Amino acid sequence: MNLRYMKLCVGGLAAIVAALCGPAAQAEPNAYGCSALDAASALPSVQGLDGVFYRVLADLRMRHPMQDAVMTQMAALSAALETNGTTLIYVTVPTKSQAMPQFLPPIAHDYAFDSATATLVYDDIIDRLTAHGVLAPNILEALAAAPSSIRPFFQADFHWTADGARLAAKAIGDVMKAQPFYSDLPVSEYTTIELAPTAAFSTMRRTLQGLCIDELPRVQAVVYQTEVVAGPDAGVSDIFAGGDDAVQAVQAVLVGTSFSDSYLANFRGFLSEFSGIDVVNYAVTGGNQFGAMTSYLTSHDFTENPPRFLIWENPIYSNLAQYGPDAMDELVAAAGRTCTTPLTVTPSDARSLTADLTSVTIGKDDVIFADLGTGGPREALFTLTTASGITRTALMKRSDRMAASGRFFKPMASFWHSDPTTLTVTFDRPVKDTSTLTVCPSSRKDASQ
Repeated sequence: MNLRYMKLCVGGLAAIVAALCGPAAQAEPNAYGCSALDAASALPSVQGLDGVFYRVLADLRMRHPMQDAVMTQMAALSAALETNGTTLIYVTVPTKSQAMPQFLPPIAHDYAFDSATATLVYDDIIDRLTAHGVLAPNILEALAAAPSSIRPFFQADFHWTADGARLAAKAIGDVMKAQPFYSDLPVSEYTTIELAPTAAFSTMRRTLQGLCIDELPRVQAVVYQTEVVAGPDAGVSDIFAGGDDAVQAVQAVLVGTSFSDSYLANFRGFLSEFSGIDVVNYAVTGGNQFGAMTSYLTSHDFTENPPRFLIWENPIYSNLAQYGPDAMDELVAAAGRTCTTPLTVTPSDARSLTADLTSVTIGKDDVIFADLGTGGPREALFTLTTASGITRTALMKRSDRMAASGRFFKPMASFWHSDPTTLTVTFDRPVKDTSTLTVCPSSRKDASQ
């Protein structure tokens, strides 16, 4: 059966098409009057069974790369955090198609989607992370084991429901409790209560609605709220409330995307319920794979009060190598606290600091920590000049959704030259007396250095 004929069958042109395509096509009525969903420029999608919609580019994608180089960086990040007493838990959120393949339409095969292979792709990432020493709970396994009455994801949105978030949190909580130091932590008892049904805005649903006649399923559900009922955390205000409560030791921090930030999911609350530990949420909606993690690890909050657990949630389709190696290398440097070699700097203009590198031992794998000394800046331009007359520049930027801590960890490798003489860092804010440049020595050795 060719592609054109298959699409004709899926479209279901009354009795003739039903007779030609058989029961599979008849089981997929176009209940919402949608048309040309897979050709939509804004969000190509397909309509599955029972009003479940899937994104073509994310949900029907079969290749979710996690290169060996990224695995090595993840292992380095986990080790760097552990050196300073923080245990990393990396949470790979599966796609809706991986977790709910039973609602996929026949047209999914036109995009070469195969559920069994998609599961193997997910499992492979988890197995390789585990082999590299990174705690990585199998969330897909937890979601797939849900009863048929439970839907881990919304019908017309790509986020998980409270049921999906609860199942994921249970799997993560089990990993936390399995750590040998867990018994030494101050554990409390949490309970989750139901509040009123609430609807949430969904960009995906709004986009799809423009291509459908009838109203699509709303993104709405009963809202849950998790509260501490007994133990050390009982009666303690939220850490963000300020005052004395803000300086207490943090046991667990959650960083991630809108999956962690959604109030309909209550992911943070379920994590506390199943781990018995207060979880502070630093998730950033729309911050991509690094928005929350970079904001947190480069913050004073992390430096001054590192957590015992750091839970990093990231969808499987958000490739950690998308922006090159620098993003991960910055995290490793920020986590490791190896920035111990201060550079002697002089202001070269109102927004710039310059350091003489001729008497400093510095290598390709090292990192420069540029700290304005105050919050606010979102850009730092690094300019390296060499004895051979070469000038190289590299710009670091923080998006509007990220925290502007004024702290940038720039890996030298991306603009390295073997005979550096000076380094100038230009911020988008005036430098202060407290502005500094520091070398973070790497444990890696490179013969080219």
